[in-house]
Amino acid sequence: TLFELKQIYSGRWDVNERTKERIPSLPEDYLVSKEAEEILQMVDKTPARLFMLTGDAGTGKTTDARMIAQILGLPYYVFTCGPGTDELELLATTVPNMGGIAHLEMELPRLEDIEMDPASALATVNGIYEEGISREKAFREILKAVYEKGYEKSKNEKDFLLKESEIVKACREPSVIEIQEPAMIEKPGTLTRLNSLFDDGAVTDLVNGEQIRRNPDTIVIMTTNLDYVGCQNFNQSVLSRMNLIQPKEALTEEEMAKRAMKRTGFKNKELLSFMTATVCKIHEYLIEQDITDGVCGYRELENWVLSYMVSNDLRRSAWTALLSKASMDREEQGTMERFLIVMWIKNGWRKRMKKALYRKRICAEKEKLTPEKVFHTPQYRDLLTSIGHEITGGKLTTLRLYDDKNSG
Repeated sequence: TLFELKQIYSGRWDVNERTKERIPSLPEDYLVSKEAEEILQMVDKTPARLFMLTGDAGTGKTTDARMIAQILGLPYYVFTCGPGTDELELLATTVPNMGGIAHLEMELPRLEDIEMDPASALATVNGIYEEGISREKAFREILKAVYEKGYEKSKNEKDFLLKESEIVKACREPSVIEIQEPAMIEKPGTLTRLNSLFDDGAVTDLVNGEQIRRNPDTIVIMTTNLDYVGCQNFNQSVLSRMNLIQPKEALTEEEMAKRAMKRTGFKNKELLSFMTATVCKIHEYLIEQDITDGVCGYRELENWVLSYMVSNDLRRSAWTALLSKASMDREEQGTMERFLIVMWIKNGWRKRMKKALYRKRICAEKEKLTPEKVFHTPQYRDLLTSIGHEITGGKLTTLRLYDDKNSG
């Protein structure tokens, strides 16, 4: 578990107080994957610090990266790549210069000044005294003058500032930096900009002229899908620098069910087993039919479970959390829904769900009943009279009912 491995690996590095809040806080009874354990062993026993995890969405790549950071007691940084990510963005991003906007150094008239003497009020702003100007026109001219002076001043200010990226921040201290979806970058050569950070002791020049070396205990973990729409091949020089490239195996049905139960608190093991099997079957169908415009995996299972827990409607929650993501094609969605219904009927879940619904309604009605509604009714008296006659062979002459105040 995460807790057990923390006892082995944590506490080896001094962490800056200001970045301690970046240390993840996952539940400590989480089971740690074999891939994460391999990385921990490599970090512990070798100078290896560069790793790549590959696999489908929902296989736990990001969870592994966060677990590793938490177990080692290191701050966790994340940088997400996209098709347009370029070399500059890997090291710095541009942000609006909100803090650099200077105040206008000009005297502004008060509203009372405009009311009393609009010409003098305008003159304090633009230096021109216009005899007989109306209050409304003076007010408009004052606004115009303020705008023009502000615009001229803003042209001399920097509109944007360069802010160092999460990758650079992570490289300044012992930490874990997860670089998400690098395979999405359209130009495979873009990542080579980081090669000098990946090499031990090498120096990278930042845009501001500063030179930076990666801290020897900065752990880089790339997490990516390799065969999704938009994924590109990696430059060989980047691949060569990775100490380990670990394909994440798809979770088994049993592992998916256990994880979903742990994360959602869902207690119905039998229904969860059916939902897990359905997700796996649809996943297989997507592969067999070469459907690439959707996804169906662990995340969809978890969302389906959560949606069902809220709605108590298995079919509706399947549509919104599962089928709508498995494909964007309505015909394919319909085919998969029929597939789901066949499994539902085949496994007897239709009857089970009806029985469960009836039981729920009966329990709800029972909760509404009070002793007065049951025992203080003519129907109850008639029932006891009938039973008494049957037991006594028709010799019962008197029936008395007593209220037990102690039991209610």
